[in-house]
Amino acid sequence: MDVSVIEGVYFSPCKRMAMDKSALDVWRMIPQTPEVVAFFNGIFDVIGVSISETGEELTVAIEGDAIRIDPGLPEKPDFVVPIAWENVENMVAHAEDGEIDPREAWRIVSVLFTSLTQATLRNPVMSNNLMRRLAMVEDLAHVFLVAPDGKEANCHTLVYVKGQWLVISGLHGNPKRTFRMSAEDCIDYQRKVFSAIKKDSLFEWFRFSSWYRKWRKGVSVTHRRQRK
Repeated sequence: MDVSVIEGVYFSPCKRMAMDKSALDVWRMIPQTPEVVAFFNGIFDVIGVSISETGEELTVAIEGDAIRIDPGLPEKPDFVVPIAWENVENMVAHAEDGEIDPREAWRIVSVLFTSLTQATLRNPVMSNNLMRRLAMVEDLAHVFLVAPDGKEANCHTLVYVKGQWLVISGLHGNPKRTFRMSAEDCIDYQRKVFSAIKKDSLFEWFRFSSWYRKWRKGVSVTHRRQRK
């Protein structure tokens, strides 16, 4: 079977044909309906995207009622998302009809899931140990992003150690809290925390903390330590 090689990665003829166009060209063909733009609005302002197979890098920015997509990484991205070419094609499939249903929303958020979490938890306020204790945020948690049918989930582990949060793919350790979130739950959280990060005032962080304590009651459970 005929194959091609890009930096040590092998592709079949059909995969090579699919990548004849750049991710830039493919994504610029996505219809920017109000529904599609509204889905991403508030989740980020500008992000970088890197395609693992091709090395292509993109800037994706929300600008009013439009999404701007340019070649190259932005100078100051909110975060950078590494994705595979499959994700490029999936994004087109999810948004080609100008709408994003719950299943499509889950698949899109699944790609952004870990990068979003890592970026927000690097914020100095979010990683401050005193603030963490005051907000009664556990230092070890498991997080599930659950599909609409409840049968599939992406997951990662949050660990607070030496003044910083680590976001580790998969489930590790004995959690003190477990989150089970839908794509909608994840988007609600991201919009709230991203707004607090952007405004960065004592009042806004207080508002976020108050909202977070109420929000987590509906999406998580705590685990008591067993006495030895």
